[in-house]
Amino acid sequence: MKLASLKDGSRDGKLVVVSRDLTRYTDASFLVPTLQRALDDWNRIVPHLQTLAQSLELGAVPWQRFHEHDALSPLPRAYQRVGGGDAFIGPRDDVVLPSAEAAIQAGLAAITLDIPVGEADAARDGIALMMLSVDIVVGGEAGVSAFSPVAVTPDEIEGAEISVLQSSNGKAVAETSVSTDFGEVLEKRLNVSALSAGAVVGRPAGGAKPLAEGDLLRLEAKGSDGHSIFGAIEQKASRKAVNTPLAA
Repeated sequence: MKLASLKDGSRDGKLVVVSRDLTRYTDASFLVPTLQRALDDWNRIVPHLQTLAQSLELGAVPWQRFHEHDALSPLPRAYQRVGGGDAFIGPRDDVVLPSAEAAIQAGLAAITLDIPVGEADAARDGIALMMLSVDIVVGGEAGVSAFSPVAVTPDEIEGAEISVLQSSNGKAVAETSVSTDFGEVLEKRLNVSALSAGAVVGRPAGGAKPLAEGDLLRLEAKGSDGHSIFGAIEQKASRKAVNTPLAA
């Protein structure tokens, strides 16, 4: 199952179910208005979302064309972010660079359900969704983050080898294979604290790459069949304007 949050003027967007080929969507807000609300009541809501997803694939429900630029990050804000910043922007929003040198760190991210501290055995079952991620790294610290237009349930990519393709200004700069197994990452965190429904846990893919003003970034993950899994992150890097005092 693939889910997205469409722009609707609100901070959290409108929840929709997206077809597996990323071409169509159907409204899911009549079931639950936002993704966070769905995560809060996941066990009750997810069967209804799965039924809606199956109906969408069969063309049995009203649908509209899915445009990735209409999407926010699937979870526009999170209660907790592990392994990255918690200032989220959309997958097509411009990246505003700070004055310092910056780099981009691509990876995958998992959205969790409630997992109590010390419950390492429940870690993998506590993953609700996965998505592609990119962090803007400044001084070795992750700042603003963006996520793919679509988040997918683990069964969509179970056992798959995912290639994260990164390009800058139309030229490929990296292709990295990344594991979808978050077990070790989650277990390490659960030794310290619990995770709440809607927590976002990151897993880097390869090293950070430099990012300069004017660069056009594109990030996409493809499965072994060559098809896009999450949709693409496409962003332009710009420099924040600095107000200069007027001369006396």
